[in-house]
Amino acid sequence: MKLWHYSVILIAVAAATLAWKREPMMLALAASKVSKISLEDRIKLIKDAVEIHIPEKGAAPYPVVLQFHGCAGINVPHHRQWADVANRAGYAAMIVDSTGPRGYSRESALDIVCQGKALLGQERAGDVLAAVHLAEADARLDANHIILAGWSHGGWSVMDYMTMDFKHHWPAGLKHTDENPPEIRGALLFYPYCGPGALSRLRQWRSHPDVLALIAGSDTIVDADQCISYFEDRKRAGEPIDLMVYPDAEHVFDDPFPEPDYGDWYNKQYADDAMARYVAFLERIKVSPAP
Repeated sequence: MKLWHYSVILIAVAAATLAWKREPMMLALAASKVSKISLEDRIKLIKDAVEIHIPEKGAAPYPVVLQFHGCAGINVPHHRQWADVANRAGYAAMIVDSTGPRGYSRESALDIVCQGKALLGQERAGDVLAAVHLAEADARLDANHIILAGWSHGGWSVMDYMTMDFKHHWPAGLKHTDENPPEIRGALLFYPYCGPGALSRLRQWRSHPDVLALIAGSDTIVDADQCISYFEDRKRAGEPIDLMVYPDAEHVFDDPFPEPDYGDWYNKQYADDAMARYVAFLERIKVSPAP
């Protein structure tokens, strides 16, 4: 091999190494710029923006799904639709609004959160922790059967949360204290963001819950291939992941209440299939023994 070939390879390796080191450095820098508050203050921040839907049948304590919306803010009819699905499966549902309590309108959330200027997944993971505590403190809810469900940015935040070991890694913006939250029984991930800035690219998950990942194969908002590759790698490593890719589905394919610009993204066939898989996943987790 000629000397210049070696030089090209060395330059490529050096660039890849620099990029690999740069991402955790940039995430650490972003985390350092987030004002730190206590977990109690984060709970207070989101508590009044939480909706809890209880099943009509069955008896407390109910297993519970904690729902986390996408970057543009909460679409209430969309999330109530999924809360109804959880209720029919015998689960309570907790819908968590992360943008409203922070004063973001849909327009400002699109500009700030969706563009990665603030509230990265590593920070919003603190909302996931706060919601877990709210569920644990509610006598109607079964803290031994907590499922996390995230859509898009919410999926990113759920996945970032699952990298936290709470000894060495905490959500950005939270003061570190002794913490031992209950284990998560499952995670439902709808077209999550898996690109640069996602902690799952840099760390292993702290626990290994059953996962249902529903990917929009023709997604123009997030890179579907990044998530498909990630989840396939985790499956090969033995993670309990059920991966479903809808080949020509767009982002928010499950939302029959879209904004006007996204009206043709809803796909009833795929949405119905996703609901069936969602229910089957919940029913399987409900009868499985606690770890």
